[in-house]
Amino acid sequence: MAKENIAVEAWSPLGQGKILQHPTLIELGKKHQKSAAQVIIRWHLQSDIIVIPKSVHEERIQENFDVFDFTLSEDEMALIDGLNINERLGADPDNFDF
Repeated sequence: MAKENIAVEAWSPLGQGKILQHPTLIELGKKHQKSAAQVIIRWHLQSDIIVIPKSVHEERIQENFDVFDFTLSEDEMALIDGLNINERLGADPDNFDF
């Protein structure tokens, strides 16, 4: 997408919280002394995906910003890439009655 100058933004980048308990993300978080949410946000950033996580809690908002002091390795990025289950979280725009 980058070569076409198209920016991609993640919608619900934390999977509505459903992926925060995934063992792989928890283990990577422990390795980097980060939360699973921070690992996910970092993965988005390193994948050149615009990420705007939502939170109303001040401590989580701060945590969401604290992702620039570590980097995921290529192997770790590939590991997270492999977690894709092709599951839609929101409405399917091709099958939605506007």
